[in-house]
Amino acid sequence: MDTVVVIILLIAGFLFGTISSVVGVGGGIFFVSIMVLLLLLPMNVAVDTSAFIILISSGAGFFTYFKEERLHLKQVIIFSSFSILGSIMSTILFLFVDLGESILKIIFATTILIAGTNMIYKAIKSRRFNPSQEKYEKNFILCDHDYQTNLKKSIPLFILAGFTANLLGIGGGIINTPALHIILHYPIHNATAISTGIIFFTAIYNTIAKSIIGKINYLIGILIGIGAILGSIFGAKISGKIPKKTLQLLVAVVLMGLAIRMYF
Repeated sequence: MDTVVVIILLIAGFLFGTISSVVGVGGGIFFVSIMVLLLLLPMNVAVDTSAFIILISSGAGFFTYFKEERLHLKQVIIFSSFSILGSIMSTILFLFVDLGESILKIIFATTILIAGTNMIYKAIKSRRFNPSQEKYEKNFILCDHDYQTNLKKSIPLFILAGFTANLLGIGGGIINTPALHIILHYPIHNATAISTGIIFFTAIYNTIAKSIIGKINYLIGILIGIGAILGSIFGAKISGKIPKKTLQLLVAVVLMGLAIRMYF
């Protein structure tokens, strides 16, 4: 592999790992895009390789958040069990159904277009200052948080996140984070951290499954993964220090541009 390509993959991994950790979306949205558009890999290979990269990058983010006590392991495991169930359902279904390269690209492009639109909405919504919410977050105790009351409402979303993670090679954060924040009422910085934990445990299953029945390019995966590890750790450390609104808008524009490029 050319040295320039190696450097590009390392830098891309670091950049997307950082963004994913801060914004709370799985880096697969970016990883798959760069492998398909820049490296010209087949969509199915890019998806399978992305699952491997996500395992590496989300693992680094998970352990950083765990050390900072921004997530609760028992809660993460409970939510992850439903996400993994969704991934298992996807694995079984697509053993018998072949979507084809073009259809898979359209589904992926539509997904990241929705993700970009959702980020713009969240950035605009965050302009509104809510003193009661700020007071709630200051008094928030993670281990005592009541997530069980609304858990049934969030289960279908966790299952959907796992299903799409397996199908498209994305982390599932675009579904996990809103479910945790809006339905289960976790403060956004905890929702982001817990989402990273869910992504990590789901990625363990997805990587094992795709190593058996998929086509992982381990060389590309390791190179992007090395950069993504450093980016995830860096992103976890600076996540509370940068204006998320600005970053969300920037990432949204990039995602929508990638979606349009993927369509054509």
